[in-house]
Amino acid sequence: MPTQPRLDYVVIRVSDLAASTRYFTETLGFTLVPEESGPNFSYLKGASGGIDFGLMPVAENIKPGHVELYFKTPDLEGTRAELLGKGVEASPIMHPPFGTIFTMPSPDGETLTMMA
Repeated sequence: MPTQPRLDYVVIRVSDLAASTRYFTETLGFTLVPEESGPNFSYLKGASGGIDFGLMPVAENIKPGHVELYFKTPDLEGTRAELLGKGVEASPIMHPPFGTIFTMPSPDGETLTMMA
């Protein structure tokens, strides 16, 4: 059985990326990581040991406040195979610029992302 995945990263969808980035940095004290950020994404770090997170603008059919969860597993292929064996509908393994992933729906239809 593959190692249990751990929650690794959270993305919060926001209506105004610049205003939200200022709020999380200037008001709450998170640190913007410019080399990991871009025009449509802010990567934020908190205190040591905390979970880093990102802010992204809302998109079609995604409302402000929507949260996307990214789980990390050391054996992405094994985890996917095990989940498929349990009847979970999982996407093929993909290779976007930020890593190797696959997605799957939660029981409520939210998309969960597994990453290596």
